[in-house]
Amino acid sequence: MKKTLLIVVIFIINFQLHSQEYITADNFNFKFIKAKKAVGGNYVYTIKTTKDVKKVQVRYKMKSVSGEKDDFDPNKFYLVSDEYKKRIRPLDVRHNYAAGWIYIGFGHLVNFQPKDKKLKEWLSYKPEVKNTFNDYKIEGYQDVCPNINFGTKRKPKMASPYLDHKELKSCKVDLYFSLPKELKKFRIYYGTELISDNKIK
Repeated sequence: MKKTLLIVVIFIINFQLHSQEYITADNFNFKFIKAKKAVGGNYVYTIKTTKDVKKVQVRYKMKSVSGEKDDFDPNKFYLVSDEYKKRIRPLDVRHNYAAGWIYIGFGHLVNFQPKDKKLKEWLSYKPEVKNTFNDYKIEGYQDVCPNINFGTKRKPKMASPYLDHKELKSCKVDLYFSLPKELKKFRIYYGTELISDNKIK
């Protein structure tokens, strides 16, 4: 009897420790996987950064709280640096698809109707989709929304987009940030919830 009880107690403890790996934020659970300097791109596009900054990739395992597909808002992600007093929007957010090794992005949105032909290929105007990044300002911290060149080096087409939503259930999600080279410690939030405290070289 005592042996059986011990096994049950150990199982409960192990289950609780495992479940604590996920952090609930709004309608999704997040589990940190890794943070590293980012290299290369994917099969669709690459967002390049200048030589005076570093591009960082942060990956999470994500699953809906309901266990079914639910509305996912990538604009709720942001990085906080206490050293630099900045709150930084991701350059890009991508999730894995199909076999798991293909990562696809979210539609890029802007708060104006693009007229330039090149910008129309990449940017959409959907005023019904709120830019929720603006809902989580931190007093004393500067908001940083990176500009992205959707044109060429010779003919740049600059914009600072936010992202469209998707219905998702369970996947891995990659966040990409453009950061000062000296920055090594930062926190990642989804909405009001802290989902990881990170260090990187």
